[in-house]
Amino acid sequence: MTAITLSQALADEYDLIFASAKIRSEHLAEVRTAAERIVSPANWTRYQDVGGKTGIPPHVIGIIHSLEASGRFDRHLHNGDPLTARTVRVPSGHPTSGKPPFTWEESAADALAKVRSKGWSIAEIAFALEAYNGWGYRRFHPQVKSPYLWSFTTAYTSGKYVADGKWSDTAVSRQCGAMAILRYLIDHGRISLTAPAAPGTDEPPVQPFANIIVVNAPAYPGHMFGRGSSGSDVRRIQEKLILLGIGAVGGVDGDFGEKTEWAAKLFQARHEDGGGEPLDIDGVVGPKTWGSLFDEDQTTSTSPAAPATPGVLLDAVLDVARSQLGVREMPRGSNRGPEVDAYLSSVSASLLGQPWCMAFVYWCFAKAAANIGVANPAPRTASVWRSWEMVHEAGTANIVSAAEARRDADKVLPGMVFYIDTGGRSGHTGFVTGFADGKLVTLEGNTNNDGSREGYGVFTRNRRRVDSINLGFVDFS
Repeated sequence: MTAITLSQALADEYDLIFASAKIRSEHLAEVRTAAERIVSPANWTRYQDVGGKTGIPPHVIGIIHSLEASGRFDRHLHNGDPLTARTVRVPSGHPTSGKPPFTWEESAADALAKVRSKGWSIAEIAFALEAYNGWGYRRFHPQVKSPYLWSFTTAYTSGKYVADGKWSDTAVSRQCGAMAILRYLIDHGRISLTAPAAPGTDEPPVQPFANIIVVNAPAYPGHMFGRGSSGSDVRRIQEKLILLGIGAVGGVDGDFGEKTEWAAKLFQARHEDGGGEPLDIDGVVGPKTWGSLFDEDQTTSTSPAAPATPGVLLDAVLDVARSQLGVREMPRGSNRGPEVDAYLSSVSASLLGQPWCMAFVYWCFAKAAANIGVANPAPRTASVWRSWEMVHEAGTANIVSAAEARRDADKVLPGMVFYIDTGGRSGHTGFVTGFADGKLVTLEGNTNNDGSREGYGVFTRNRRRVDSINLGFVDFS
């Protein structure tokens, strides 16, 4: 397996994420407690002593101590096992020399022997800590930023190993991430460390006028970007996708690879072009996707949906969904708010702050099923891809594949749930409510209706084409 090194592209990715990430407000108290514990005089002195022997900054040692042993000095720095014996959990059998019981300093010196770095900039700290924890996320689940680093920040939402080798797309880390602690220490002047400057937003303040938002967006370079493209414009696309929280793009390296394509597809699934038309979900950044990505002359358009006459359950589901029209995240872009929290909590209380389009669908089914006294047929998951898989595993719903729908659009009926794959096991979903002017009318959560980049509310959209739905449709009645 190819070794992971701190390339310039990876360093740029760490710096960009750190500059953009914010500590989530609901976790601020926990982050503060962890950070202030590190710099308390008694603890800081011990970290300094070990740092003087190992060459590792005391704040880095303190962060590792917080993550691995909850700041306890009667535990091994390796993994939090008691100092009364050698470590039992991975890495087991440490320290390899000496006899228990060990002092914390003895154990710390052994644990830190594998921490190596040429320097201690933000990117170098992030690389050293990710290496310390292991490269499983980056190697096998690159769509998820390692929670060991980014948990409790806006850079991380969900996905984690729940046991050795066992992965969950929807599980959420409950541990404070290393970079959240570092962010607090820097922002509150507890340590002196230069943080990367927040990148420019590329847009000046916008001036709304009627239904048009006029901005001075970066000019479209005149040619399309896709697999194999490279250069400074690709770097700009990658930076923008990361800043928007769309997903991992494989590093800000100027090379348009598979991961950048996945991120572009997810963006396209959630946004429209300047004329209100859905973007083609092809992972290619042409003039329309470029304009939407950089908020170029965005417009909105609405028209009434065709009346829906599905079965009893689906009729009830659409009634519930319509009752939520206009719900917005609070604050915008946070994946939070009273209603949004309710959608996510209907699946699991641990999901707060995650993308919520699939949870919204499940919540609507749960409410409608309860209202009419029937069982809820929708899979209980917040993952679009996992829901699609569970539907097939159950074998009880009517599935219309994307290919079938392209051949015969009449098979797509009001009340169906559409499924879009955007790559990397990410996706988007919502309800079909009817047709207008040959296009699907849909009702979606975690989307937008103003041409903005964010999916921040529950809205009706009326320009999706049947052939833009690349997984298919499900009739749960």
